[in-house]
Amino acid sequence: MLFGLIAALDWSTLLWWIAVVLKVAVGLGAVIFVHELGHFLVAKACGVKIEKFMIGFDIGGYKLSWRRGETEYGIGILPLGGYVKMLGQDDDPAHIAEQMKKSQVSERSSDAVPITGPNGETYYVDRRSYLAKSVPQRMAIISAGVVMNIIFAFIFAVIAYGMGVPYVPAIVSETVPGSPAWRAGLEPGDEIIQIGDRLDPTFIHLKSSVTLGDLEAGIDCLVRRAADGQVVPVTLKPEQEGGRLATIGIGGPLSLTLREEVPVIEDSAADRAKLVAPRASEVEGDAEFQGGDRIVRVGEAPVENNRQFSAELAQNPDKPLLMTVERDRKQLTDEPQTGAVVHARESQKLTLEVPPQPLRHFGLVMKMGPITAVRADSPAAEAGLAAGDLIEAVDGQAIAEGRDSDNGWDPVTLPEYLRQAAIEEREVELRIRRPLRGETDDRLLTLRVVPIVPTVMHLEIPLGAPLADEAIGIAFRIENQVQAIRSGSPAAGSDIAPGDRITAAKIIFPQDAKGNTAEPLTVTFVADEARWLSELIRKIFGGEAGRQRPLPNWPAFVDAVQFAPGGTQIEFKFQGEDESEARTAKLAPQPLEAVFIAPRGFLFEPIVRTRTARTFAEQIRYGWDETAEALTMVFRFLRLLGTQVPVSALGGPVTIAKAAGYSAAEGLPTLLIFLTMLSANLAVLNFLPIPLLDGGHMVFLAYEGLRGRPANERFVVALHTAGFVFIVGLMLFVLALDFGLVQRNL
Repeated sequence: MLFGLIAALDWSTLLWWIAVVLKVAVGLGAVIFVHELGHFLVAKACGVKIEKFMIGFDIGGYKLSWRRGETEYGIGILPLGGYVKMLGQDDDPAHIAEQMKKSQVSERSSDAVPITGPNGETYYVDRRSYLAKSVPQRMAIISAGVVMNIIFAFIFAVIAYGMGVPYVPAIVSETVPGSPAWRAGLEPGDEIIQIGDRLDPTFIHLKSSVTLGDLEAGIDCLVRRAADGQVVPVTLKPEQEGGRLATIGIGGPLSLTLREEVPVIEDSAADRAKLVAPRASEVEGDAEFQGGDRIVRVGEAPVENNRQFSAELAQNPDKPLLMTVERDRKQLTDEPQTGAVVHARESQKLTLEVPPQPLRHFGLVMKMGPITAVRADSPAAEAGLAAGDLIEAVDGQAIAEGRDSDNGWDPVTLPEYLRQAAIEEREVELRIRRPLRGETDDRLLTLRVVPIVPTVMHLEIPLGAPLADEAIGIAFRIENQVQAIRSGSPAAGSDIAPGDRITAAKIIFPQDAKGNTAEPLTVTFVADEARWLSELIRKIFGGEAGRQRPLPNWPAFVDAVQFAPGGTQIEFKFQGEDESEARTAKLAPQPLEAVFIAPRGFLFEPIVRTRTARTFAEQIRYGWDETAEALTMVFRFLRLLGTQVPVSALGGPVTIAKAAGYSAAEGLPTLLIFLTMLSANLAVLNFLPIPLLDGGHMVFLAYEGLRGRPANERFVVALHTAGFVFIVGLMLFVLALDFGLVQRNL
């Protein structure tokens, strides 16, 4: 069976993966090696006898090793670090007496050097012992590993920028409804060209600036507008909810080239596209969208970027669209003079008709929630709408109510109603309820707003995000309470009734063409506020049960089922308003007549640029900037860990190996930049003043230098024990995160 599996493998793919694994192994090994090499070289320069130089730990004596001179060199079985073993030095303080005894020589010996012990007694040790060296020399030996990591982080970056480092620019593809970027008016195609003092930042720089930025003052940026090319200052204030990482709600830049692996979503409108021209017999490859195709025209409009493409789809969600793609094809030709066969590239244009993508619905009309945000300079802002307002009626009609309802509007379809009003160039009347601070009664207002035809579409709505209405520029919440049931809908024949609260929805996927079934996905709409300790106390001493608070996840759930494969079913968990016992109902989403969504199932490659130094001086500058950024980012991360940055953001060996693998798969320059970051991380973390780490040793040496003798042995052992417990506990925690035993709340 094994031989059959090997025979079935694509050998080029297998060899590629072997190369990736070797790159990762060599890269991670290099970071460890240079750290230990620093200790080794400085110790040798100080005249210390080196007994062992190990990469990895030789647990149980399992290792590959050889001896050269007085030193044993080897690779240990546990590849989680390395060490340099010097005469008279041991990381375990319980072995201090043993090391002193091992280093001790007769006071009459020419190699004897007197040292002062922790209790003030005098010992005579070998002059080549680590213990015989002065405090400054031992400090140099201990700090050499960290210094080497910083030096090689810089070298890695310099080499990478000489080769050319691919990066994703800080260009906006879309903004999350209601997010800081959405409220600030950022649009698809806008490029952030400066963050603080950093010019030409990458998307990774943007993410780290947001995660570690000032939540109160915000992040000062310069943005080049896609609409007119003007550069304007924008201050973005990151938001943090539920202990997660702070965000501003920006999606990374997308090209118009379809993804190689999965160009379109299965069973989507794009997947159902029909070839119009040329004839199928004239097409090289499949007569459908395929990976690598570049969309160059939508209808009669040429499109040069994703912004223009999105605008065409957002303005015409209800129409079939002709899309023209450019497809590269190879041709074999004979070289006339030499007779050699060469590969010539040319492109072929294909035009396909893409049907509209109907909105999938269950017939559940959910209760309208308040407006959460109003977009800057939007029709809603001009009309006077504000966050907190609740829309009660649209053009004199209230939201649908009751069972078998065919009247009234639905919060999910409200954006389509307002888009149609924009096409018809008519004004819309909104009756809103505005809560007034300090007063018991709300204020009822009637406002008139003139919608505009949207030019923005949202490819994904994340959990917790509101629904956007781009026609007037508002984002609003949808509650998890059922307001009405549409007649003839899937929900009409279920036990779900108006007033019920949906608490969870399990998305159950059908078998795919290969007979595999994906794991069900559950979206929750309430969060249990009770914790296990409070529940235990309640059970012992009595009291009220913990309450559940609603989670605003309905828009994300509706978005998630739009491109679910045919045959998908949803198991709803619901209960009455009186919080009676939960019941379930299984429904299948169905297309809603005459209502369509803008996205049609296309999946695009990200925009990737390459930053290459033109001169060696520029290589040095880029390398230094990258190293300095990596070092300062670690400090900022540690400073905010446990507050603005959750501890679940930490990663262990598995996370590091995965990240290294992804970097190696993208090429050697990307791997070198990752190693720059990793080496800088190792330098900073290893120099923290924690016993067992180099930083802890430096603290003890500083104490010895000031006091004139080492710290008390019992005191050192106690601190090292505490440090050991902390490090082991930390390792177990990050391993639990790596293997999914502890949930990451990011």
